[in-house]
Amino acid sequence: MVIHRCYWERIFFLSFHQIIMSKKSRTQKLFQIVSFIFQLVVKRMQKIVLESIPEGNIVDIGGGGEGIIAQIGGERVTSIDKRQSEIDEAKHKAPEATWVLADAKDLDYSNDHFDNATSFFSIMYMSNEEKIEVFKEVYRVLKPHGEFWVWDASISKEKGVFFIKIKAVIPDKKVVRTGYGVSSKKQTINVVTKLLVEEGFKVEIIENKKNWYFLKAKK
Repeated sequence: MVIHRCYWERIFFLSFHQIIMSKKSRTQKLFQIVSFIFQLVVKRMQKIVLESIPEGNIVDIGGGGEGIIAQIGGERVTSIDKRQSEIDEAKHKAPEATWVLADAKDLDYSNDHFDNATSFFSIMYMSNEEKIEVFKEVYRVLKPHGEFWVWDASISKEKGVFFIKIKAVIPDKKVVRTGYGVSSKKQTINVVTKLLVEEGFKVEIIENKKNWYFLKAKK
């Protein structure tokens, strides 16, 4: 089954909102908008095949919107998102999952609560300071030896707008086409790995592509 609807209106709104609300000059904002549109038109679709997700009960960070992890894991997934609109968009795609409106920097769960954790193109929206707080919380709520699986964007530039188009193939062969845009901030796999290690994780890099990566971090 192929889902043809790509939520470009949401992507446009979120990306343009970030640009317009920034403190940059009018010229800088115009440059970012042009850069975003150029990437939207020119960049190739990145195919990501999700052959599996972690076993057991999972906390999914920033899991609203397309709800990729929740679509795969169903009732095993507790999906955290701080935007109610993102949760509302995703809930009908995976009604069996548990949807929680919350900030991942402050999870209302006891220590060692979840078997594993995931994040699918969510940390690209966080500053490094926010990543540190989120990684600390994920580490806390994971059981000993629990794993944190991360799929995210490799962003090498610090100016303009970064945009990535995704074709995600999930285990039942369903294809979800979507995209993620954000004001550029340097986010390489090495930076993310360093932050995870500093919070106590042991990191194994599984796949490092030109525009995205997949890694596993173990508590």
